[in-house]
Amino acid sequence: MSTIQQFHSLVSTHGSDVIYHREGGKQDCPCLTPEGFRDPEWHDATPLAPVCNEVGQLSAPVEFGIKGFVQPAQSTRATRLSTEFIWQMFGQIEADDHIGIFPCSWGGQNVDFADWSQHGDEWVQYAGSKFFITNSNLLPDPADGNPYHHWECGLRLLGEEPMMASVSALGSGQLR
Repeated sequence: MSTIQQFHSLVSTHGSDVIYHREGGKQDCPCLTPEGFRDPEWHDATPLAPVCNEVGQLSAPVEFGIKGFVQPAQSTRATRLSTEFIWQMFGQIEADDHIGIFPCSWGGQNVDFADWSQHGDEWVQYAGSKFFITNSNLLPDPADGNPYHHWECGLRLLGEEPMMASVSALGSGQLR
C-alpha cells in the first residue's frame, strides 16, 4: 500500500468532515466590450444573466465534502510544529486559527489550495465555521517524492460580516 493510500485510509477513518468551496474556472462575461471593459448597459438589458466580478469574469463555485485533520493552532498537538512554521502560516496567531491537513484529491475531485483568495469567496467549513486559507503548503510523498501527497494549511476564521454578505448574495441568486 502506498503512503498516499495509507494517508487516505487514516483520513477516511479518523478525519473530520470538511466542506471545500472554491471559485471555479473563470470565463469572460458577455458584457465585456471589445476593449475589455464591463458594459453595465448589457447587464441592465439582461437582468436574469449572472453578475460578473469587477474584472468582467463569471465563475462557477466548486463545492464538495472532503475529510481532513483540523485542530486549533494553539492546541497541544500543534506544539510539535516549529515556531517558524507557525509564523509562516499565520503571522500573528489569532484565537480561532486552526491547522488543516487535507488530501490532494478526495472522491475523484482535486483538492487544491494554491492561490486561494482571502476575501471570503473561497473557504473550508469545519464544525459549522467557515475558514479562509492564510497559507498552504503542498507536501510530497516521503516514500517516492510524488509532489501531490497532502496539503498543510493555515485556517483563519472567516468574519461574520463578509460571511453574511456572501450568504445573502447566494440567497438572492446574485454573486458579486
